Amino acid sequence: VEKYPPMLVTTSTRDDRVHPGHARKMVKKLWDMGKDKDWPVFYYENVEGGHGGAANAKQSSFMTSLAYDFMWETLQKGRE
Repeated sequence: VEKYPPMLVTTSTRDDRVHPGHARKMVKKLWDMGKDKDWPVFYYENVEGGHGGAANAKQSSFMTSLAYDFMWETLQKGRE
């Protein structure tokens, strides 16, 4: 099994186009494949928003900050 870079997978419970079960199954598969490996996979599911991931500006800004925080932490670890 190859080593993958850290991943952040986000979805929305109320997505009417792509069922969140797809993201859940993908993350579960990655977790199973990466057991006992340095292979971080993070998952966030917004219980409100729709296909765009957020229901309002507050949620949208939270999702954006979540992605930037993940990116920052991932890049910082790469520098160590």
